[in-house]
Amino acid sequence: MSTLGMSRSRTTTQNPRLLMVAHGTRSATGRRVLGRVLLEARKQLPEVDCRLAWVDVQSPGPARVLADGAPTVVVPAFLARGFHVIHDVGQACRDAPGPVAQTPHLGAAPEVVRALMQRLAESGAVGAFGADAVVLGAAGSKDESSLAETRTLAEELSALLSVPVTSGFASAASPTVAEAVERFRADGRRRIAVATHLLAPGFFADRMAAAGGDITSPPLGAHPEIVDLVVRRYRENSRSIVY
Repeated sequence: MSTLGMSRSRTTTQNPRLLMVAHGTRSATGRRVLGRVLLEARKQLPEVDCRLAWVDVQSPGPARVLADGAPTVVVPAFLARGFHVIHDVGQACRDAPGPVAQTPHLGAAPEVVRALMQRLAESGAVGAFGADAVVLGAAGSKDESSLAETRTLAEELSALLSVPVTSGFASAASPTVAEAVERFRADGRRRIAVATHLLAPGFFADRMAAAGGDITSPPLGAHPEIVDLVVRRYRENSRSIVY
């Protein structure tokens, strides 16, 4: 068994387990990045059993981890509320034989906004010679509330960056990231950035990198703000566990 699925010797029964649930990816780099998020969170929670589960592509799934009945705080590591958060993670939590607290997904929390801004700045998209338009590139969803969440975040980024920001999607919704870039070009924008609104490298991140932007920021990955958000979600919900 890998270290991500093992309890640490210092774990105590006073603390519920942390189970971070991510989508899953065929990208080995993407898996390592998500594993790093958990490992960095574990450093801030040395007395907590921290584990990782997936809803697609790879295993274990959340239901398998929760089947042992151990008290658990489940943190959905998703940037928008869609099918996987509502049904896959939610159903596993409802069916769990032990006490479980499901936290909100990562969403547009202040930590996510700050991480997005820093990734853009690191890529040269911010400042006097930065981008004059930004496409917020998200995974996409058939769930309208998920799309609305991404569009609202785009509006927030526009206010912070003082340039137009629109959303584009890698799947299941329109416009695509490439279409959103092309629309900005048609409007006369000369330096367009794609803000990769994803946690890890993989198929969708590759699509965004190939969408025609002049600048493409990397996925958020194990940015300290993202790690802090996972830890904050755990701490805010751990006391709601009833043993």
